[in-house]
Amino acid sequence: MTVNIVALFIVFSGSVILKDPPLTVVQMLWVNLIMDTFAALALATEAPKEELMLRKPYGKFDAIINEVMWRNIFGQSIYQIAMMSWLLVFGKEFFNLPFEVDTPFYYQDASSGFALGAASNKTIIYTMVFQSFVFMCMFN
Repeated sequence: MTVNIVALFIVFSGSVILKDPPLTVVQMLWVNLIMDTFAALALATEAPKEELMLRKPYGKFDAIINEVMWRNIFGQSIYQIAMMSWLLVFGKEFFNLPFEVDTPFYYQDASSGFALGAASNKTIIYTMVFQSFVFMCMFN
């Protein structure tokens, strides 16, 4: 839940405010695949317990996510959104990597159209945003 809330907020607000989504489609797919895999592995490797078979089943109106879980989800989401928003807005000044909003991600050779080797400052900042997002999600 945290991954999806943060990703939705960052991509939507980045697209509206910065006119450019901070996370690409491929990055979003990668994050969802990796984070969902870790969650599935955590559930799959949980040791079986005899008392689970003796427990009464939950009712159909019982909450799947309890209040503590909601608090943790929203608390971690707010933290991650704040850190990534700060990096998007103030990161270029803090790391001395200035760029304009319309700066391309890669320098292109006008004659051939191929991307040259040097990355733009915008590419560096957006890569930092992506890596920060991945590490915050993994540590969460």
